[in-house]
Amino acid sequence: MASNYKKTMNLPTTDFAMRGNLPKNEPKRLAEWEEDHVYEKLQEKNKDAKPFVLHDGPPYANGPIHLGHAQNKISKDIINRYKAMRGFRTPYVPGWDCHGQPIEHKVETMLGTEKFNQLPTEKVRELCRKMAVEQVDTQRQGFKRLGVLAEWENPYLTYVNDYDATDVEIFKAIFDRGAIYRGRKPVHWCSHCHTALAEAEIEYGDEVSPAIFVRFEMTTVPAGLEAWEGKLWVDIWTTTPWTLPADDIVILHPEADYVAVVHDGKVEIMAQALVEKDCEKFGYGEVELVRGADGEPWSMTGIELAHNKYKQPIFGDQGVEGEFVYADYVTLDDGTGIVHGAPGHGVDDYLVGMKFNIPVVMPVDDDGRFYKGDELGTGGPWSGMEVNEANPKIIEWLRERGTLILHEDINHSYPHCWRCKQPVIFRATSQWFVSMDKALDDGHTLREEALDELSKVAFYPPHAVKRIGSMVEGRPDWCISRQRNWGVPIPAFTCEDCGETVVNDATLDAVIALFRSK
Repeated sequence: MASNYKKTMNLPTTDFAMRGNLPKNEPKRLAEWEEDHVYEKLQEKNKDAKPFVLHDGPPYANGPIHLGHAQNKISKDIINRYKAMRGFRTPYVPGWDCHGQPIEHKVETMLGTEKFNQLPTEKVRELCRKMAVEQVDTQRQGFKRLGVLAEWENPYLTYVNDYDATDVEIFKAIFDRGAIYRGRKPVHWCSHCHTALAEAEIEYGDEVSPAIFVRFEMTTVPAGLEAWEGKLWVDIWTTTPWTLPADDIVILHPEADYVAVVHDGKVEIMAQALVEKDCEKFGYGEVELVRGADGEPWSMTGIELAHNKYKQPIFGDQGVEGEFVYADYVTLDDGTGIVHGAPGHGVDDYLVGMKFNIPVVMPVDDDGRFYKGDELGTGGPWSGMEVNEANPKIIEWLRERGTLILHEDINHSYPHCWRCKQPVIFRATSQWFVSMDKALDDGHTLREEALDELSKVAFYPPHAVKRIGSMVEGRPDWCISRQRNWGVPIPAFTCEDCGETVVNDATLDAVIALFRSK
């Protein structure tokens, strides 16, 4: 009976097959597009029309395409086809990012870290280039299978010598304007990949870290506390115990009031706003404050306490001292209102250290391990130990000496390397930077020029400008150097005899000419 219903319906007659049979028909259709030069004919048809150019942000040539690649390329193809049908000329030049950490990391993953680290630089570069060439073709075929129309046989590839030369030309243009400098300051450092990372190469994920309250013994006496000389301490809070060997400063809020709490025959300085909360957390019982002759609690602001000294928490018995400083970024929400500072391990600490002429101490090597030795600038008792491995040992060391007040674990957002996904550390190293705030040859800063250019761009939706605008406004100086084998190095030279770094127009022009000649 069911078959009889077909005769009662008025169905259209069509040559279309009942099934799409895509595995067979799709490659055939794409091959016809290529043979008929559909992309080229589309450009020829609209050659005299107004151009619409969609710049292709390049994928890394480090593996087969995935869903993210497909979404990216298909979305662009839809936009280009729509614009072409509206009569625009739509040239679309795809490209690939063929240098840098992603490709080198892929080669390391294939070989294994131990074997990879044993290879000479020339062999690493050879393997990276081979992978880039292979993966460019693999991805190109994948994008063609998606039906994307583009100049597939004429892409831009960052490993070609002309592209390298252009890189150096841009570097030279920025250098000649006075925006490039070399400095030793804290940057995101990946101990696994052995390289500095820019802000854009950082991903954030939750990590459990030890938060500790520690008392540092003071070596100077603030006015009004003379009766307590030899019994004075300052209480700090930190979530990175492993940075204590690099401690140089304790940082207070400039305008906050600090008081002196009497406990167990000693006096501990902390923020007045946090006394009740902290003393309850520490189990100090009823709060007793040091009072002056007028009966009022003794207090000083962060500015007034500046330049007092204390025993460095690890190397204090060797005569090493730290200094009280102040900065607006210290908050009174948690902790003691006083944070320990290591200018070698944090940008904020570095900047306030520069303001107060505090030296940068860096006891950690490229592998994230403490340098060996007993003096400041090494790991002391934890020499040769990986920093996170040292955390619990440092905490126990402080507990044994009676300077640990409290240890609690916290879950917080922490920076990770975008490629190997491992947690990174802040570490002061010698790197090359592009200054965001130095006045350039025309008197403007790079930050000002970038914000001015953003004002000339039409964003859809309009509020999208706020996201990139806030990134430009808050961006620190851009770290442009990387400790990698595969990529365009900073075109600077170092004298083997005197150690002087040489970079000028003559050396840059020579490097550009060398690339162009290849």
